[in-house]
Amino acid sequence: AGRFLFSMTDETSRWQVYEVGVDGKGLRKVVDSPEPDLEFFDATYLPDNRVIAVSNIGYHGVPCVSGSDAVGNMVVYNPKDGNMRRLTFDQDANWHPTVMNNGRVMYVRWEYTDLTHYFSRMVMHMNPDGTEQRMLYGTGSVFPNSIFDVQPIPNHPSKFVGVISGHH
Repeated sequence: AGRFLFSMTDETSRWQVYEVGVDGKGLRKVVDSPEPDLEFFDATYLPDNRVIAVSNIGYHGVPCVSGSDAVGNMVVYNPKDGNMRRLTFDQDANWHPTVMNNGRVMYVRWEYTDLTHYFSRMVMHMNPDGTEQRMLYGTGSVFPNSIFDVQPIPNHPSKFVGVISGHH
């Protein structure tokens, strides 16, 4: 790879996705949005050079903290033409999108649809256009109670590695 994506705040203290060459040259903001209050982070490249990122695009907050934390849902963005489309519409956050070996996008979804909501970080997968969202792992069991930063195991269609942690 000759470049990589990362997240940092811009001059207005909003999170944005940036790209830079592995040599440290060519720093640029990737997502160009006319909406000044939208933030973007936790991005990944798709094979066709579009980008999937997490955004506060839904303008809603996490219920258990009275809405004080923004909920992140995923968007797909095409840097060539500026076209953006929202992919997920969840009450709570989606995190860590990454492309699997089979071309699908794996990510973590925080569900609030079960009684033990703080144990429900499901590992999901979907097509890059947001269709066929399905659970890959996790049934709301109490262990592990949180999975973060999932990454596919090379050359395997469904195995992955992630960080197991407590809820907070």
